Amino acid sequence: MYALHEALAREHMREREQQARRHALAGEMASANRWRYLERRAHAAYRRHAQRAHGAAQLSAVAE
Repeated sequence: MYALHEALAREHMREREQQARRHALAGEMASANRWRYLERRAHAAYRRHAQRAHGAAQLSAVAE
């Protein structure tokens, strides 16, 4: 009876370890996705600001 109980306990422990590894991997993937999203947004904002600055510089040159 104890052998069966120990086997079930070991199996449960293995399942919990696998679940913890899957959870950690999912967290890492979500973090990578967030950083990729933020990188794209920052790059797009940089391009918008650069275009606006370039357009403003051309307008001020024309105004002179």
